[in-house]
Amino acid sequence: MKILIVKTSSMGDILHALPVAYDLRQAMPDAVIHWVAEESFADIARLSPCVDEVKTCAFRRWRKALFARSTREEVARLKADLRNEHYDVVLDIQGLARSGLLASWARGKETVGYTAAAAKERLAALFYTKGLNLPASIPAVLRYRMAAAATLGYTIDTSVARYGLRSSATPSVDVKGPFAALCVNTSRDTKLWSETNWTQLGLKLLETGRRSVFFWGNATEKARVERIAATIPEAIVAPRDTLLKTAALISMADVAIGVDTGLTHMAAALGRPSVGIFVSTPIDRLSLVGEGPVKSLGETPSVEAVWQAVTDVLPA
Repeated sequence: MKILIVKTSSMGDILHALPVAYDLRQAMPDAVIHWVAEESFADIARLSPCVDEVKTCAFRRWRKALFARSTREEVARLKADLRNEHYDVVLDIQGLARSGLLASWARGKETVGYTAAAAKERLAALFYTKGLNLPASIPAVLRYRMAAAATLGYTIDTSVARYGLRSSATPSVDVKGPFAALCVNTSRDTKLWSETNWTQLGLKLLETGRRSVFFWGNATEKARVERIAATIPEAIVAPRDTLLKTAALISMADVAIGVDTGLTHMAAALGRPSVGIFVSTPIDRLSLVGEGPVKSLGETPSVEAVWQAVTDVLPA
């Protein structure tokens, strides 16, 4: 059985979908599992040893030059690559028009996705030979797992999601002693927790002997973490790095604390004790899921509430 999972973006969404690969490997040990992801997030799927091969697409780049010759050539190569694999099942768990189109390129024996009522974009349902009526109100991780189980005919333990992720990369920074990974940046300002709060939290961590390590992805984020780090003795601003090296560094942290951003979800998926600060995201639909102890706090929690959650998830 050869299976293609279509979940192309973004970082947190792919992480939430990776338990599908773990479930598949347990239920179908001999299956060949491929994954297709945006080129900038492909390394996230590579964190799972259950995924045999990761194919890459580049819709985010292609749409900037739709009619360019290079775009047409890249699309043609990906189409040919997918069709040559002769997939038995192609499962699109993204539910967008572009992911449905991509799934159709593979020409699998069966192409499965959500029904028009359940897909994020109704147009996506036109590309499938079978539709799954799984409403978006189901928590994301569970919904993806249910989609794969229903498609391939196995059962899952809905109370436990396993990842089995690992990164063999070597981090670019060697942090001496215990530390906390602080993921303070996110894509929207409405999801941010105040810099003053981060300073207070970093000082509390230092009292327990843990240094604060900050991460960033662009110039604005770098400026933010440098401002915060300057207020916390011994704090470290990690260099911008590949996702695999960043994952390796986060996997060494005593604890990870962050807002609703991909790196926070990565820490939880890697099994780190993690605390999620969900300022504007409803935690009944999206929260941290991981193999280690995790806590998700909503509605702009106080420093005291976050610190209590940190002590709750850390080992005695």
